[in-house]
Amino acid sequence: MANPAETARPRDFAGYGSQPPAFSWPGGKKVAINFAINYEEGTERSPLLGDDARDSRTWVRSALPDSERDLMQEGEYEYGTRVGIWRLLRIFKAHGAPFSIFLSSEALAVNPALAAHIKAGEADCDIVSHGTRSISRIGLTEAMERADLLRSVAQTRALTGQRILGAFPRPPITENSRRVMAEEGLLYDSATTNDDRPYYADVAGRPMLVLPYAVDTNDARFWGGQSGPGYTGSTDFFDYLRDAFDVLYRESDESATLMSIGLHARIMRPGRVASIIRFLEYVGQKEGVWIAKRNDIAFAFARQFAPPDAWNLDAVPPAAEVASGDDQQS
Repeated sequence: MANPAETARPRDFAGYGSQPPAFSWPGGKKVAINFAINYEEGTERSPLLGDDARDSRTWVRSALPDSERDLMQEGEYEYGTRVGIWRLLRIFKAHGAPFSIFLSSEALAVNPALAAHIKAGEADCDIVSHGTRSISRIGLTEAMERADLLRSVAQTRALTGQRILGAFPRPPITENSRRVMAEEGLLYDSATTNDDRPYYADVAGRPMLVLPYAVDTNDARFWGGQSGPGYTGSTDFFDYLRDAFDVLYRESDESATLMSIGLHARIMRPGRVASIIRFLEYVGQKEGVWIAKRNDIAFAFARQFAPPDAWNLDAVPPAAEVASGDDQQS
């Protein structure tokens, strides 16, 4: 059986290879599904925030100079705060499905109603750091990376009461990113897409847990471009999610798998979110499915495979303090 702890090397091209570790998730579950809502609206590039160019990651094209505001483009982001996030919260609550929020922390500062909703425990979610703002981090020094992580952690704690245990910083991801996470007390890194199972990677001579993310099972593909071939409708999105799940489900008889589904509040308009509803109904008919928060997935894997010298194991609570897979979703 392969050891989930990697040996130290600049890059690992082998991974688990032909021998992934034999294990299951809590309650004997086969596939852990994590819905990750990227919540970043209000933190994108904007002249209002002192940026020299506005963010153009919308469907709206503009003839205005990049340095000027375009209210139609801004409206695409506002949809996420006004409608999209609340729609997703209602859907997950109706299906009893826990989820994670990949949070650009300043987005909660401009939406106090959502911050209060989370702090009051109205949403069955945990929070993964997505930095302070939804902007590219080109040119960041190690000190700047560390400062941004610490600010996002502190701001999230102040606004929601939640402790940050994992991170997916805004790209680009540097040689320093994972080490900074470890040194600042985080249990796991999700800023990679290189596996369908968690694993341990060497960070400064000690193992650190990695929970890979995914950009193919991700609604950003409605934009196309760098996220891969674009989805054109909800049927495309549902078909892809179902096919990805079916393959992981077949592969999970001896070695459990992880499926990450990335969502964005501003993208989840009615015709698109229909895919998520259908997918929840589809996997709800399958045995051995664990819909879980990212922290709980990390805890479950760490309890089985964490080397004794792994980073920040004090963040893993005793098993009795965390609901089993049966309690969360069947």
